[in-house]
Amino acid sequence: MAVFAPTVVVIDDDELIGKYLAEVLTIEGYECKCFRESLTALAYLANADVPPDLVMTDLRMPGIDGLEVLRRVRALSPKIPVILISGIYELATALEAAQAGAADYLLKPANPAEVLSMVARHVRSGARADQAALQKALASFLAHCKPADGCAELPDCQPERVLELLQALSTKRYETMQHSLRVASYATLFGQAYGLGSQALFNLRLGALLHDIGKIAVPRNVLLKPGPLDEREWQVMRGHPQIGFQLLAAVPDLPKEAAQVVYAHHERYDGAGYPCGLRGEEIPLGARLFSIVDTVDAITCNRPYRAARGFDVAFGELKKHTGTQFDPSAVEAFLRLPEPELINIRDQYPDSEELSLRSTA
Repeated sequence: MAVFAPTVVVIDDDELIGKYLAEVLTIEGYECKCFRESLTALAYLANADVPPDLVMTDLRMPGIDGLEVLRRVRALSPKIPVILISGIYELATALEAAQAGAADYLLKPANPAEVLSMVARHVRSGARADQAALQKALASFLAHCKPADGCAELPDCQPERVLELLQALSTKRYETMQHSLRVASYATLFGQAYGLGSQALFNLRLGALLHDIGKIAVPRNVLLKPGPLDEREWQVMRGHPQIGFQLLAAVPDLPKEAAQVVYAHHERYDGAGYPCGLRGEEIPLGARLFSIVDTVDAITCNRPYRAARGFDVAFGELKKHTGTQFDPSAVEAFLRLPEPELINIRDQYPDSEELSLRSTA
C-alpha cells in the first residue's frame, strides 16, 4: 500500500535556515518545498494541484512578511495549517498571529526535536488520508483474522498478514516488527495461563500487536534518543496512547477490548500512570496484563539507551513494583510462567539490525 509523504512548504529568506529545516524534515520522511521569496511561494500555493499539508514561514522577511503570508494562505485554503518562525518573540505579534489563524509559533533557534514535534502535531492532526490508510489496513487485517474457538492464534495472518499490517502502519517509525511479534507471543502465553477465553486472548494479542501505533506521530529523534527524555520530550511521548486509540476508534469491527490495551497500557495500578490515571481494576484487564509483558520485553531486549538484561532481572522488577505499577494477581500469574518458554519466544524473534525504538515510554 502506497503512503504518500506529507508535504511541507518552507518560506524563509535566510538560505541557511531554509536548508536546515528542509534537511530535518526530509530525513524524517516529509517532502519539502523551499522558497526564499514570499511571492514565489504564494504563486506555487495558488497553482498547486494538491495543497501542502503544512506551511512554515519566517515572520520577518522583505516585501510580504509572514503575517501577510499567513492571511493569504488562509484565504487560499483555510484548512492548511501555518506555523510562523521568528528569532524574536513579541507578545503583540504572537497575539496578532493567533488572531489571524496561525497554527503555531516556532522560536529560532530550534533543535530538530522541537521542529519535528511541532510539525508532526499539526500535520498528523489533519492527515486524514494517513488515518484512512491506517484504518483501511486494520480493517483488511481484521477481515482475514478471526479467533478460532479455543485458541488465540490469528489464522492465515502469520507471517504475511502481520508483516503487511505492520508495514502499512509504518512500523519502522515506532517499533520493530520483532518487538511487536515478541510481545504478542508473550501476551498469548500469559493470557492462556491466566485463563482467558479465545475471544479475550485474541483481543489481548491484537492489542499487543497494535499497542504503540500512536508512536507514528512521535518524532523519530525522540524515539531514538540514546539518553533519558527531558520533560518536553516526555510530553510528546505520553500522547501516543491517545493518538493510537483515536486511530483505532474508526476501524470497523475492531474489538473495543483490543483498543483498550492500546489506550491504557501505560496506566499504573496505583493510579500514577497515563493518560487517565486509572487505578486498580479501573484499568482494563488486557492492559494490566500487557503492561507486564511490555516491561519484561523492554528489560530483556536491547534498547537504544542500554543493553539487554536477563529474565531474573525482569522478575525482580515485577516483584519490586507489585501493587504500585502492576496488578499483584497478574504478577503472581506471570511469575509462574516457565522461563524456558519465555526464552524461546525471545530467541524466536530476536532484535534485528533495524533501529530499535523506545517500547515502554
